[in-house]
Amino acid sequence: MIEIIKKRIIPVFIVLIVIVSCGTEKSVSYSHKPLAAEGCTVSYSVVSLEAQPTIIVSVKSDRLVFSEKPILQLKNFKGEILKLEGTGLQSSSKTSGLIINNVIVPISELKATAQFYVGTDEIPFFKSGISKVRISTIPIVHEKTFTKDCIGEYLYKELLRVQATADNF
Repeated sequence: MIEIIKKRIIPVFIVLIVIVSCGTEKSVSYSHKPLAAEGCTVSYSVVSLEAQPTIIVSVKSDRLVFSEKPILQLKNFKGEILKLEGTGLQSSSKTSGLIINNVIVPISELKATAQFYVGTDEIPFFKSGISKVRISTIPIVHEKTFTKDCIGEYLYKELLRVQATADNF
């Protein structure tokens, strides 16, 4: 019975996780846990601000926030590097507690958001997929390397869609 569960249910569960993490909604996100105590979830969405395509990046973690002038560096699978300078939008915090052995352990979660304008000449960069992301967060820099594209295709399609909507007044 356990073998049947392992063979049938676990692969379905893994496929669902991949579908959710690679973006079926209006954003694409991934979780990153480089060290045991630190982890974050990073979400990317694309909107049109002032008739210019803009990537909105949200980071949920226990300590990472954006500075006033955050930097988003991306590397595609061709080895090209794109550096986008942005604006920190907001940071919010949520605190809750967890009871362990009759002791309340506080848990806090920060959500920081920033926006990065993308020039129309920079949109083709995303077509090759994204192999590495570096975001200038404080107190440590967030860096994630991908073996296969999880955010590049989504960002490319959304940037093209947003640009077409802005041009189609």
